[in-house]
Amino acid sequence: MSRLHLDTNALIALADSGERLVHRVRERVLLGVLPEASAVAWHEFVRGPLMPDELLRVERVLGARIQPVTRSTAELAARLFNATGRRRASTADCFVAASAIESEAELLTADREDFKLFQPYGLHLSEDG
Repeated sequence: MSRLHLDTNALIALADSGERLVHRVRERVLLGVLPEASAVAWHEFVRGPLMPDELLRVERVLGARIQPVTRSTAELAARLFNATGRRRASTADCFVAASAIESEAELLTADREDFKLFQPYGLHLSEDG
């Protein structure tokens, strides 16, 4: 896959230049893979707490590649929610997974176990997480 979708915890890791994930994302960028994030993951990230330099670090990597929540994203997230047990705490994960599926991107997350539920519905998890 040539697109890499970042979950909230991957965005948080990017804010810390010493994190292992930063190096993984850099390697992928050098191979021509452009990282992106869903509007939901971006919301979770920017609501903080967040220092201005951390935000700048992530913006340098991500640019403006924030995927909007569209009607089709919301409908796919609802289907994922219903198909995976209607777990109230999974709403944001359903949106992040739906966004990655629609973008045909691998999802980079530290919470692989939470997202494995969505693999039968088309989610590709990055091996980097």
